[in-house]
Amino acid sequence: MRIGRLSEKDSIGILIADSGLGGLSVCADIDRRARKDGIYRRARIVFANALPEANRGYNRMSTTAEKVEVFDAALNGMARWFAPDVILVACNTLSVLIPETQFARESAIPVLGIVETGVEMLHERLQADPGATGIIFGTETTIGMGTHKRLLAEKGIDSSRLITQACPNLAGMIEEAAGGEAVRSAIDGFVAKALAQASGRPGTVYAGLCCTHYGYSRGFFEDSFREKGVGHAILVDPNAQMGEVLFPPGAHRRADQPEIRVEVVSRALITPEESASIGALLEPVSPATAKALRAYLLKKDLFPYSPC
Repeated sequence: MRIGRLSEKDSIGILIADSGLGGLSVCADIDRRARKDGIYRRARIVFANALPEANRGYNRMSTTAEKVEVFDAALNGMARWFAPDVILVACNTLSVLIPETQFARESAIPVLGIVETGVEMLHERLQADPGATGIIFGTETTIGMGTHKRLLAEKGIDSSRLITQACPNLAGMIEEAAGGEAVRSAIDGFVAKALAQASGRPGTVYAGLCCTHYGYSRGFFEDSFREKGVGHAILVDPNAQMGEVLFPPGAHRRADQPEIRVEVVSRALITPEESASIGALLEPVSPATAKALRAYLLKKDLFPYSPC
């Protein structure tokens, strides 16, 4: 079924994948919308952590080929176990790998990445504000692949208006303590490095939070820009926007009290500290997602993995 026709389904299975816990914010927003809009009578929302091991993140893998092989195995395993109607890859690091996977090329299940969402949001703002500068914050893999910058250039945004800033280890730090001093200090340093590249550029700064984890600490980004005298810095966070494809305008409301089930599954161990840190941020948006995180299923057979 095409993406545009998913809202015609009475019941839907949604799988949200990430290489960590950042995409849980996307899961929480989809749960909130599904309960509020009532487009689907029944929805099973599964958040699947595609991290193979707790100490083996994709940014630590030495080659792109290894990353693609592991992610391809993860997609196949998730599809086999949960048979979703759609897979949302709520991870910039993994989204840039989607076209390289055999699963995406051959499966009938639509696979959507968050990169395209972020690119559309940045393009809309930069096109409407020709004097503005765009800053793309992301993981080493996301920045190294250069997908955001390339797609924006293909849409007509001059590359001289774009700054890219890798933020090594920031996602993991946020999982451990999103509001901690270490995260604040790290973000301050990354913002300083990005602004050093933008020296002398006038106009508004649109800062793309191109890692799903970064939105959990958006206040630190806002504070850092403000403290550095950038009064016109606007954060662009694609997390909430990603789920919009499931709730198109004009879709028919089917249920006042829809049956919504949220599950969290992971091949890698999620520590109590990570669960507490992220769960506290999810609770105000989606208590069901926070609860599912606390009771997550540790599933070692989610997909096969052999370290290289």
